[in-house]
Amino acid sequence: MRNSNRAAGFTLIELLVVIAIIGILVGLLLPAVQAAREAARRMQCSNNLKQIGLAFHNYHDSLKALPPSALGIRKQSGGQVITTPTLTPWVSVLPYIEQEILQQEFDLTRDAWHVNNQAIAQETPSTYLCPSMALAELGENLGFSSYAVSTGTRRYRNQIHDGAIVDYLGVFRGERMNLGVPAAQVDFGQTTIDEISRFDGTSSTLLAGEFGIQVRRATGSTAFPGSAGPTAAKWAVSYPYFSTASTFGTFNARQIDLFDIPSYESFRGPHAGGVLFVMCDGSVRNVQSKVDATILDRFAARADGGVVSHE
Repeated sequence: MRNSNRAAGFTLIELLVVIAIIGILVGLLLPAVQAAREAARRMQCSNNLKQIGLAFHNYHDSLKALPPSALGIRKQSGGQVITTPTLTPWVSVLPYIEQEILQQEFDLTRDAWHVNNQAIAQETPSTYLCPSMALAELGENLGFSSYAVSTGTRRYRNQIHDGAIVDYLGVFRGERMNLGVPAAQVDFGQTTIDEISRFDGTSSTLLAGEFGIQVRRATGSTAFPGSAGPTAAKWAVSYPYFSTASTFGTFNARQIDLFDIPSYESFRGPHAGGVLFVMCDGSVRNVQSKVDATILDRFAARADGGVVSHE
């Protein structure tokens, strides 16, 4: 006669089978959950760029020009007028992303590293941060951000600017002269939406794009001690390689050799397959990592006559 009082339950083998089935289901569902989360983050990044495009347009409507690539204070020195760099176009457009109070806290006559601005420059507005950006890789957040303005196809620091945002205040004029840029091409005029529209078209010209984490690897001895490792944009820092970018280096270069200086200013992003940009008409588009270099340069140059198909 069977013992009817025996407690009902699972045997050890049955428990192991259930656990295995649950493990398989989790393994199947986890990639889908992660993909859904990344899609949401990508959408937020796209929305950030739309807000950035709108901010630059509103700035343009107010001041009849796009902001310069670097703010500066002009001074007399040795009988010449020089411009000392201070802050960035990202600071210029703060009122147009509902951050006017934050802008008012800045000392606009000083740079982001000055004691007057250092703490404020570390307060990155949420609009300037892509949620897919792994800030933990950078350690303490010292004003890192996710986007840079487009200065064109040439090296920003000491070559000609042919993009939407240029150094028309002459902050790096001396460096261009020292590197042999012809005198007639050293100075730039203000850039406007109307000018871009007349030449290449606003929908075919980059305004700003992702400028996320880049790991710089030191191989052997280095002339730049302490400069290897991960870095990213810094929205308030006007020094080259922080708030401006170009198509001069390797596109979407997330890992580079420490001495690959041109790629310091290359656009790059955390999303699979490409880099997100806001165009000069305010639209947002993804440019694939494998894009042809000539097409990428046509996107970056504001008046080369090279209109790019949107297909």
